[in-house]
Amino acid sequence: MRLPWTSTYLFLNSVRKARCSYVSCSSESSLQSFLHRRSSFLDGIAAGNHDVIRPLLAWLLPQISTLQKRAFLARFLVDVEIPAELLLAEDMNKLHAQYDSLREQFIETHRHLEGLRQIERDPIKVKEHVSELQTERDHLLSKITKFKCKFQDVEKADELLEAVEEVKSLKVEMSKLVDTMIEQRQALNRSLGKNQKAYSKLQHMKILLEDAHNGSFFDKASHEIQALRFSAKQKLPEEVAAKQVHLHALQEVLCGPNKSEGLASIQSKLLAVNEELKNKRRNGLEKHSENEDASKRESMHWQRAQMGLILANRSQAANKKVAELTECRDKLQRDLDQKSTAIEEVKATVLRGEELKTYVESLRSKSAVYKKMKKELDDMDSEYGALIKNQKLLEEQIEMHPEFPEDKVDQTRKRATAKNLRKMIEEVNNLIKDLRNQLNPQVKELKLLRADLQSLEIEQAEKKQHYTDMCCLFDRKVTKLEAELASSTKEYENEKEGVKVRAASLEKLQATLMEENVEKENGSVSTKIKLKIEQQQEVLREVQRKQQAFKETEHFNSLQMGMMKDLLTLVAAKLSLYSSSSRLPIFSTATSLDTGDTSN
Repeated sequence: MRLPWTSTYLFLNSVRKARCSYVSCSSESSLQSFLHRRSSFLDGIAAGNHDVIRPLLAWLLPQISTLQKRAFLARFLVDVEIPAELLLAEDMNKLHAQYDSLREQFIETHRHLEGLRQIERDPIKVKEHVSELQTERDHLLSKITKFKCKFQDVEKADELLEAVEEVKSLKVEMSKLVDTMIEQRQALNRSLGKNQKAYSKLQHMKILLEDAHNGSFFDKASHEIQALRFSAKQKLPEEVAAKQVHLHALQEVLCGPNKSEGLASIQSKLLAVNEELKNKRRNGLEKHSENEDASKRESMHWQRAQMGLILANRSQAANKKVAELTECRDKLQRDLDQKSTAIEEVKATVLRGEELKTYVESLRSKSAVYKKMKKELDDMDSEYGALIKNQKLLEEQIEMHPEFPEDKVDQTRKRATAKNLRKMIEEVNNLIKDLRNQLNPQVKELKLLRADLQSLEIEQAEKKQHYTDMCCLFDRKVTKLEAELASSTKEYENEKEGVKVRAASLEKLQATLMEENVEKENGSVSTKIKLKIEQQQEVLREVQRKQQAFKETEHFNSLQMGMMKDLLTLVAAKLSLYSSSSRLPIFSTATSLDTGDTSN
């Protein structure tokens, strides 16, 4: 029986998560039990064991649709883990930000779709609404037929209908003219906005030209040139001198006598001593030694021999580290040559733009090399401390347990080995001191860099706070404008309803007027009705004027809202640019927020 792909995907995902959680545990017994359970579970699935497959199917079959949905969404909602070192690159940072924005967009669209699915209309309600509309249609048709029956015997009914049609056409033309007028006003406002922008740009360019004539641009350039001269004349030569001192110390260490041959002889002697001790121990066991003290002394001798072997191995490790330091010296010499060439180039040219960025990245790589060297020094310090402790323990054991008079030759050998080991330890100690002295200037440079970094972080925090304040102000303005727009829309709707009511009353009055003209031909009644109609027309005109004025204000408010939204998007774009550039705080240039370019 095959499982669906979604369930297998989710099952493997859960197994992977469980495996990660178990691996993170410190106890080995729990890990072994988990591996045993996992293997038994996989064997049960392969063999088709009912006890394994039935609970899986009982969990899977009732919720296949939900699991399919989860499996579909998991591909789009997984957060890709990218190391912080790769995020320092601008391209990677942009791609990661784009990925995050697309993921958020997918989440929003999915939520909107789910909301629409939940708010689907009931078909029964739709049918009821359709039936209501049909009844209204039938009612209107019956009214029209009644109206036609009434006006069949009326004189000049066709003329009245034509007049009504003309009034309707005039209203349609009026609405069209109002729409065209609104469009023309919109175009006029757009052109005015463009002119204002062009005028502001022109003023800004004039200010820049005045600043350039005043000499502020030349002051900035002179400051930059002074900083570059300082780095070329003082910083780089100091670094080169420090590297030369380090190289000189490494050369002294390498030019010293090679102690691998002496170590080999010491190891062979220690092995011989160890074999002799083992033989003596065997002889003592065969002869059934008389006292337990003798056996204890032999064990102490054996321990000493083992400690000697450990010391010899550690001395070999120290020699290996010396070889690594020689390689490091070669690398440093190459760096020295490169820097000397760089200094010669700097004498002729000045670093700018991307060259300055590459120089800053090289400084960062130097700090990483310094950290590695510091770790090596710490390891050597710890090894040196362990060697000193072992030496002290050996000396105490030698003082506590005097050796047999038979082993005088072994004593002389061991003393010689101890002296050699002391010499080696003293040499390692001296080497560590030299390395510490060499690393002191790099530590000072790192302290200065840390101080610069702290100052840059403080500036970034201030800029961030300024941005949050500006965002709060913009949000307040937007809320105010939205409230004004909502109130104006409500007023507009109320006035619109009033206009509809008055238009209906006007139509009723016209109908009554026509009936009274047919029934009564008296002039007094007709004049009164005409006066009433004129009053109603005046009221209608006033309402139309108010409506037109409201439409003009509404258009201005909508334009203002659009401008505020554009301004908010512009500020968000500037923030994204600033956040991407602030990831490299050492060579970050002045942004638009620094220069105060928020007037746009």
